[in-house]
Amino acid sequence: MNRANWFSVHSWLGVKLAIMLCFIVLSGTLAVISNELDWLANPAKRVAPSSVEGMNWQKIYTGAQQQVPVNSLRSIQAPLHRWFSAEVIYLDKDKQRHRMFFHPTTGGYLGDGRWLNWQRFFRMLHRHLMLPLTLGITLVSLFAVVMMAMLVSSMYIYKGWWKHFFRAPRWQHRKTRWVDLHRLVGVWSLWFLLIISVTGCWYLAERWGADATSPGRLTATSTEALANQKMPSIPTFAAMLLDTQRVFPELAIERVNFAKESSDVIEIQGQGRALLVRPRANFVTFDPATGQLIQHHDGRDLSVHNRISEAADPLHFGVWGGMFSKIVYFMFGLFLTGLTVTGTYMYGMRVARISRHELKPRRRIWRQAFSHMKALGWVSAIGICVSIFYGVFIFLY
Repeated sequence: MNRANWFSVHSWLGVKLAIMLCFIVLSGTLAVISNELDWLANPAKRVAPSSVEGMNWQKIYTGAQQQVPVNSLRSIQAPLHRWFSAEVIYLDKDKQRHRMFFHPTTGGYLGDGRWLNWQRFFRMLHRHLMLPLTLGITLVSLFAVVMMAMLVSSMYIYKGWWKHFFRAPRWQHRKTRWVDLHRLVGVWSLWFLLIISVTGCWYLAERWGADATSPGRLTATSTEALANQKMPSIPTFAAMLLDTQRVFPELAIERVNFAKESSDVIEIQGQGRALLVRPRANFVTFDPATGQLIQHHDGRDLSVHNRISEAADPLHFGVWGGMFSKIVYFMFGLFLTGLTVTGTYMYGMRVARISRHELKPRRRIWRQAFSHMKALGWVSAIGICVSIFYGVFIFLY
């Protein structure tokens, strides 16, 4: 493989798959800020940060019972940020999931929301294109392999690529301007492209058999909980919270999952000292009827395989550093989206034989680029339209 061969690989992948690649990257970029989009769309998700003095789980549990039957409650989620409300998931009479929002400190009811919100919409669109899970995740994850190939090929195309971090683009001519901008943004985005492509390849491996086994959960022990779905009384729930802090003082509670059926336990999840794990890696479980401590698990005790699996989501979603990392991921997601567009445009200029001093209409350049996509371009465009229309349909109805 010489430089010309690598350039051919880079160009073929970047142009033939440009439409779908651009869509997957853009939908993932919007998925990064999808919770913030929900915050803007639903006033019930908003609270004044100055009014928040910690999370009062007991008051929210009490307030939720005043709104819906206690047996319909499924979980309580702590706010993502200080300006977010706490969220309760419950089942309606048709067994469909819905959301309620409460003030984190006072427990005051703020309003409700549908299960299928902007966060779910962009997650489903980006994760599996609204297709059946195995098919959709496989298809999307294969584009992580494509991005990895483009990352590797770019390092062979641009010899001494590390020298271009601070090289200013040449603005005098359109062709050199786009080439230099593409290269400049590309070198600054290498770290991000590497993270996204590696984690995307891991999702592909997980879907086809490399997924790690979660730590086993023990069942409830009391006769009442073994016979029927049980919800804790308010004093029992308060005692569970105190016992959680006693047995796992490092745990910052983020979620409480209630029993869904007989023999289920109450599971309290959060973040401890383990780095780059999902809240489910740290948990404490209780018998829902008696409040007896059943089990607790520290994310640091996971196997290497489990730690790799747990790290994939925080690294891919950009949530490892709170709001700061999400902003960084959103910005570099836009950069990657721009790279797919500028790469296609540059290819159009090349095949249209645009000279350095010649100004051809942009329409001709795009037409030339699209004509080389051929069947893959049409398949991508049609697939994207179907995914979006289906997503909008289920979102509205």
